[in-house]
Amino acid sequence: MWSALESVFEKIGLPYSRQGSYSDESEYPASFFTFWNPNTKEGAFYDDESHKAIWNWNVYYYTNDPSTLYSMMDRFREVAKEMGFIVEGRGYDVQSDRPDYPGRMIRVIYIENYQKEQEV
Repeated sequence: MWSALESVFEKIGLPYSRQGSYSDESEYPASFFTFWNPNTKEGAFYDDESHKAIWNWNVYYYTNDPSTLYSMMDRFREVAKEMGFIVEGRGYDVQSDRPDYPGRMIRVIYIENYQKEQEV
């Protein structure tokens, strides 16, 4: 459910893109988020069909201002929870392609309930 995650980024107001979108030659924004969807499982099986999707997202925050690493991830956690995400922990440090851009990563889960068309 990409639109749910995008809403979190939009509310925070920083640039965001898919993980790996910046090349070594790219000019980085001062602070930004990236994301990756490592898997989306299905659940709530009955009548031989699944009725939910369980979206897993890895969300990364990179910045050239290390003083914002923890506070911005705390802000992301807060907004994601408000918008219905399950947040796994408080995140952890991740490597960056550039030494002047430290980063943190947090995993979030969004459960999408499938809507069946109602019979008339």
